[in-house]
Amino acid sequence: SLVGSEMCIRDSVNMGLFLVDQHKLYTYEDLLQRINATKSYIPLMQTNNLYDFFLNMILSLISDQPLILLDSDTKMNELEGIENTDINEPKNILFDDKADIDDLINSVLTSKSEITIFTSGTTGQPKKVVHTIGTLTRSTRISFKYHSQIWAFAFNPTHMAGLQVFFQAFANKNALINVFNKNRVEVYELLSEYHVTHISATPTFYRLLLPVEKSYPEVCRVTLGGEKSNTKLYESMLLIFPNARINNIYASTEAGSLFAAKGDLFQIPVELKDKIKVEDEELLIHNSLLGKSDSFSCVGDYYHSGDLIEWMDSDKGLFRFKSRKNELINVGGYKINPGEVESVIMQFDGVQQAFVYGKPNSVLGNILCAEIKIEEGCSLSELDIRHWLADKLQEFKIPRKIKFVENIALTRTGKLKRT
Repeated sequence: SLVGSEMCIRDSVNMGLFLVDQHKLYTYEDLLQRINATKSYIPLMQTNNLYDFFLNMILSLISDQPLILLDSDTKMNELEGIENTDINEPKNILFDDKADIDDLINSVLTSKSEITIFTSGTTGQPKKVVHTIGTLTRSTRISFKYHSQIWAFAFNPTHMAGLQVFFQAFANKNALINVFNKNRVEVYELLSEYHVTHISATPTFYRLLLPVEKSYPEVCRVTLGGEKSNTKLYESMLLIFPNARINNIYASTEAGSLFAAKGDLFQIPVELKDKIKVEDEELLIHNSLLGKSDSFSCVGDYYHSGDLIEWMDSDKGLFRFKSRKNELINVGGYKINPGEVESVIMQFDGVQQAFVYGKPNSVLGNILCAEIKIEEGCSLSELDIRHWLADKLQEFKIPRKIKFVENIALTRTGKLKRT
């Protein structure tokens, strides 16, 4: 059953709203009825419909059965380690039809299932990682004080960040409002109509909300992660969400959430100090914090994350992320961090998003190129950008080619697609 879209959101929360997607409202009671009426689940699930996707995932978890999660446009030739026997046949489930919502949630959170997900393919072919409920819900917090939260769902549900938001909301019987892949006008309308209180998304998602047109004081917590951010973005977010606490999260498909920061200064938690190392500026993660994958690059007991950091205070464990190791671009013998150049470009007033990449060159190895998306109503020229960069970057870090674009290619997880 669907709840009428004209219903006041506060009333719908009291009635147990589960999900809003494509102008349809689903309650937890509706979810429970569907589960009791459903006799099987699909072991390999793609994201064609968010409600059906969550339903199928819950069915597998309460049955302690394995599940493989794929994006709706994933082609099998993109993947490694998936057998045909994993794919097609629905499998039977059994759930007590006298159980209530709390029983359902407890069954999910204590599931013995293994869930297979894939990396986003930001820098190459997606890699298979197998997680348990324990690793997926490591950062989940459950308390009565969380029960009134209303979450904007801004991630792809088949990836780590989307799953973590789902479990945080589901464990506390919160409402989820689907804003993933919506344009800025639609996102603003949904935030306002459903009185969203919590958002977790990539920096790219928040940049797509610019320029700032109005504020949303009901939002009290904003989380960002998955990409590097900067002070200009934080300042803009505080204008949009003036009453929100803003947290920056470091998480990965391999390990889930590990660190949190206010701003871009991270600190290794005391409980993880013996699980985290840094060698040659690269962050290494103990394999006890990881899911399972044949593609992990480990030396001894430590996984090489590929994330490069710079220490701000090594004694206190304070650091900033610099870049991905495999994203550095060789230009005439110089190793250039594209994220650094993007960050400087995006400090220029009127720039909404920037993407810096290398284009092969027979003399230099690569030449540096940039695609720039400007805010609606702004007028900028290539000369404006070059003058700005000349005062802030060494000459070899200034892109040789600059192109203004209407859209910048993103991965399935909503991050910049680096190839």
